[in-house]
Amino acid sequence: MTFRELLEGYKAGTLTDDERYLVEQELEKSEAINDYLAEEIEKSIGYETELDCVAANDNVKLEKSIRRTVNRRLATIVAISVAFVFVINFFIQNIVSPIVASKYYDPTKKTGLKYSEDLLFDLRAITEVSMPGYEMTIFSNAENLGFGKYNLTFTRKNIFTKEKVTVNTQINKNMRVGSYEDFFIRDYFVFREFWDVKEGSDEYKTALDWQKSFSNTEIEHVRELPSTTYISAWVRFPNDLSMKELYKVIETYKNINFNWVAIRTAKEQGQQLMGFLTDPSGSMVTSETVDEEKYPGFQMFNIFHLTGEYDYNSFIGQMANMYETHFTSLIKYLVDHKRAVSALVGNSKNYDYKSVLDYINQNGISTYGALIYGEADDMLELYDSGTIMTFDIDNVLASKYIQ
Repeated sequence: MTFRELLEGYKAGTLTDDERYLVEQELEKSEAINDYLAEEIEKSIGYETELDCVAANDNVKLEKSIRRTVNRRLATIVAISVAFVFVINFFIQNIVSPIVASKYYDPTKKTGLKYSEDLLFDLRAITEVSMPGYEMTIFSNAENLGFGKYNLTFTRKNIFTKEKVTVNTQINKNMRVGSYEDFFIRDYFVFREFWDVKEGSDEYKTALDWQKSFSNTEIEHVRELPSTTYISAWVRFPNDLSMKELYKVIETYKNINFNWVAIRTAKEQGQQLMGFLTDPSGSMVTSETVDEEKYPGFQMFNIFHLTGEYDYNSFIGQMANMYETHFTSLIKYLVDHKRAVSALVGNSKNYDYKSVLDYINQNGISTYGALIYGEADDMLELYDSGTIMTFDIDNVLASKYIQ
């Protein structure tokens, strides 16, 4: 829009506040220049004689001519300047910024979704797989600041204590901006016997013996607690369990919540900690979900449909299949959304979801441990049965009813 058009709009009262402010600024500038020129011309003119008066009249005409010329030139300069600024801003915001941003993760996208941004499902998958004991709420928001920079706001919940934490942070060109705790809830120093030692080696056996000794000490603490004390604990199984074997354990100890199950992701497990929530209604359920054909079990609730007449073995098989489908769908989703993973958690081996997918496709899905919740007496029963070989207390509440 030219300045002349802006001026016509100003007269008609149809401009926006920003456009009206721009015109008024330019009019004020022109008026100041005109006044200044008039004063300078008047200073240089004398009126002592009639000839001077005639000359003054001629000078007045000259002044008016100069003013008109100056005004026209100023109007042209202003119009060109305003148009140039508009063009530059448009070019930067609508061409340069999107081109730059396209090279990086965009959490504001709604891939196949009507209401929810991709960010919600990216965080859901990462949180469930790699941040045991926590889950996403339905609240998340991403604000596009341009050039690959975004403000992020989201809320996670501690499943054991029900405490919610809202995070306000940023990512800039796939780089996290802010403190470590904005993206990572806590450091998980669990299953210590796996860390940096080869399973079956002398070092591993030494570490495992120490962990078993530590577990006995923890259990003795549990024996001293009131029977209704509610406990969150990390447990290791003596041997890896298939999903069928896992569900049989879950069925046997119904009073214990096997909240999150750790999945073996490598022959030598190391520090990589990945798994899934076992309760179909425990993970966040929304009316929207990701591509169900591509990731059929992303939202476990959507595949929790037991078919046929009840038969124990069939029931166990269906539950095991549901677990396997769910975990595989989550991992496939994260592999396909590597930009999200890079921006939100980084590229360390602890978040190498591609290697995990390759491993489970070749070796199947099995578990070596879990994060469990239960009352003290039930925990003691589980430990004394020999079903678990290590026990590491994570948190304690006076009662499960005060969550």
